[in-house]
Amino acid sequence: MSSTTHFKTAPEDRISLKQKSAYAVGMLVNNLQAAALPAMVVILNLGLGMDVLWVGLIGAIPRIFDAISDPMLGYISDNTRTRWGRRRPFIFAGALIAGLIFALMWQLPSGYIDILAKTPVKAHQLVSPEVREAEMNNAGGITITSDTGESFAAAVSLYGPERNKSGKGLTTTDLDGFPQVELNVAIPEFESFMVVFNESADGSDMTGGESYVIELDQSMSEGGKGNLYKFQLSDLQQNTELGLQQGNQQLDLKAIDNITIYLSGLTTAEGATIHSLKLRKSQAFFVKYFWYFMAMSILFFLSYTVFATPFVAFGYEMTPDYHERTRLHAFANTVGQLAWLGVPWFYAIMSSALFRDTVHGARTLAIAVGIIVAVFGIIPAIFLKERPIPEPVKQEKKGFAQNMTEFFKGIVTTFKCKPFVKLCGATFLVFNGFQLGMSFSIYVMIYYLFGGNDGDAGQLMGWFGMLTSIATLGVIPLTGWIATRIGKRKTFLITISLSLFGYAMKWIGYNPDYPYWLLYAAPFVAFGTGSLFTLMGSMISDVCDYDELETHQRREGVFGAIYWWMVKVGMALAGLLTGVLLKSSGFDVALGAAQGEETLFLIRLFDVGIPMLTSAIALWIIASYTLTEKRANEIRTELEFRRGKIVAADSIEN
Repeated sequence: MSSTTHFKTAPEDRISLKQKSAYAVGMLVNNLQAAALPAMVVILNLGLGMDVLWVGLIGAIPRIFDAISDPMLGYISDNTRTRWGRRRPFIFAGALIAGLIFALMWQLPSGYIDILAKTPVKAHQLVSPEVREAEMNNAGGITITSDTGESFAAAVSLYGPERNKSGKGLTTTDLDGFPQVELNVAIPEFESFMVVFNESADGSDMTGGESYVIELDQSMSEGGKGNLYKFQLSDLQQNTELGLQQGNQQLDLKAIDNITIYLSGLTTAEGATIHSLKLRKSQAFFVKYFWYFMAMSILFFLSYTVFATPFVAFGYEMTPDYHERTRLHAFANTVGQLAWLGVPWFYAIMSSALFRDTVHGARTLAIAVGIIVAVFGIIPAIFLKERPIPEPVKQEKKGFAQNMTEFFKGIVTTFKCKPFVKLCGATFLVFNGFQLGMSFSIYVMIYYLFGGNDGDAGQLMGWFGMLTSIATLGVIPLTGWIATRIGKRKTFLITISLSLFGYAMKWIGYNPDYPYWLLYAAPFVAFGTGSLFTLMGSMISDVCDYDELETHQRREGVFGAIYWWMVKVGMALAGLLTGVLLKSSGFDVALGAAQGEETLFLIRLFDVGIPMLTSAIALWIIASYTLTEKRANEIRTELEFRRGKIVAADSIEN
């Protein structure tokens, strides 16, 4: 038989549009669950204020639990027999539980308040006559300059809750319970530097209220972190020189009229820039919510496994035809890609003026995501029909130990399947290389392209993600069309090579002068993940036939579980490495726009270089994949004869 032989799909092997649609809705929910958490977890660092290494651990450890539960659930669903089928009960329960837990896990309080970001521009008052200019800069900070030719003094007042009652004001957030202060300023040279918390305007209210002050100097700036000053509210001292001080002799944040930063001896050449003024929760708060989010993440991933593992296995067994498998996964992944149209906008939504802060945005968005997962996730369980599966050979009832022994033997057997191991290795590299690289993208956009402006960065992130997703909508059916003509292996080599070119273009696109050049890379990057799961879903279905020929068992659940186990182990590693690499780059969220040049270079290198390297290795692995169209159909013929069936002669065309 020539290498150009193609096999025609028999009518009985076709999947109806209704069944494809039900499976596609499940793929949409599956993708949403997989995409939403990585898209939102950055809020733990940039919104809640949690250390990047802690966030990395949260990204890694729950996925390890998830990875362990995956093959166990696959084994259980393969051997489950109920009146509703062996997959559908798990899909139904998993969708409802996962949706509920996802909504609950994000109900977090704010970890810090950026007073500067909360205060309208009109609230900045300068009292030194020498100052010629004080304005909000692109990064959301205040730049103070003078053209008098002499050193000068300035004071910047930020209104407190009582004075800031309109717009996006502090009245929406209780300032009590935030005992730490972080002040990030760039002051090349100064004589004196003082921060005052006034309970009454200028401390002069005759009816009550005090002023509390702290004097700062350059020796108090954290070593190696630019002009980052940290102190406790308990470090503030009452200052009777600023007023009569006739209040209750206690600092009451709810009564704060203004917070004023006094600077004198500023140089005319460079002036000063106030990047941020933040009130932060105590360390005990971050420890508490680290463990809270860790526990909730583990529960979410376990419930996600209950949904996803049987659902993925369902797709592997819906048809025995080589090409119909590709068509099914192309159709389902096209619909599933719609999740990726919205997810890139998550950060822009959470950081928008609709919410008090990004944590408030995450709380609200998570409820919407949870409802979608629960409502749409049960659709496959209701409408999909399972193909008849041969009953396992009847044996005596087994105990727990015997079942576990067979489970682990099955895992070992699965890893001996060479075509499957190659698919796992390639997916591990392509997908997790992409995930790890993209973890740095929002940091590059905020701090390199837009100098700390997370609003503009969120917009670019949204456009880049949406354009990538739109391009992927075209890549998926194109991948399916090409694969039915030249084979799945050759198609993989072409599409992943195009994605490599796209990653290289990102390096050029990261240009602060022309940040939207980045969008040119999006269509090429789309060839990576867009083609990956379309091809891999179909290729693993072929592997399940290959395995049945060897083991006389149908084990879609185990294969699907171990395949995603490899993906999730990689995602756990990616989550951990994100935190470790960010830490090693010198990144510190408290510095805001004042990140070092080396830090900005390294996060760009991680963003672009990691997926390029992993994709190149994946190409090398799949170059030797041997389960071709011809071999897959030979295996099917052998299986049909074994089951007492004969493949019709007209199912083959030369």
